[in-house]
Amino acid sequence: MLIDSHCHPNSEALRQDARGLMDRARDAGVGRFLIVGCDLDDSREAVDMAHQFTGYGTWAAVGIHPHEAARYDAASLPQALRDLAGDGCVAALGEIGLDYYYDHSPRETQRKFFEMQLAWAAEENKPVVLHIRDAMPDALAILRDFAGKVPLLFHCYSGGLEFLDEVLDMGGLCALGGAVTWKNSHELREVAVRLPADRLLLETDCPYMAPVPFRGKTNEPAYVRYVYETVAKVRGVSEDELAAQIERNAAAFFGWGEGELPHV
Repeated sequence: MLIDSHCHPNSEALRQDARGLMDRARDAGVGRFLIVGCDLDDSREAVDMAHQFTGYGTWAAVGIHPHEAARYDAASLPQALRDLAGDGCVAALGEIGLDYYYDHSPRETQRKFFEMQLAWAAEENKPVVLHIRDAMPDALAILRDFAGKVPLLFHCYSGGLEFLDEVLDMGGLCALGGAVTWKNSHELREVAVRLPADRLLLETDCPYMAPVPFRGKTNEPAYVRYVYETVAKVRGVSEDELAAQIERNAAAFFGWGEGELPHV
């Protein structure tokens, strides 16, 4: 069974064909999906989709993306978001973190929301899906207070070899997506080789970051198989062996158990 540990069928680019996406992904062997929210409305839709497509093995993550942090009161999380976290299909909180590449929200606001949501994750006993872009030093400084208290998944890991040891020392997992297939992503493929087998997850982040041979086009969950192919090749393992390891890793991290039974 393949797993897409981070996807956005709830995005404007994909929601109109959500069932088609799920069907094509199932045909490609994908049996688990984490549908990820980025703001309150997006998170609500992620939960709704997880229920709508439960037979496909869908789960949800809810949270406030750093891009959206400035839209909310920095003193508190929306109660509606807190309520969503109690839904039985919510396997994680996210995606949360820091993004200094775009700076759509002021950095101080990003940091406040990040710390607030990490504290919330500790309260809820939920793992977190992290979005960290061009902000690893600040993110790691914040995360040191939560290491060992909150399971950490570095979605679309972009810290390179420079930060990998510290991420691993914190107990973090790293999710790799379509970028690992790109021609010039030599360091990311080296990360794929160096990651311990039990710290690795794979994803699409669709509709973004499509893998080769679809780079530049709209990404979708079925394409995660190309990520599996590349990572299996560079790690020197069979695709079946890699798929079994990723299934174990995802089950342990998200708490959804191995096998193909969806949540109820």
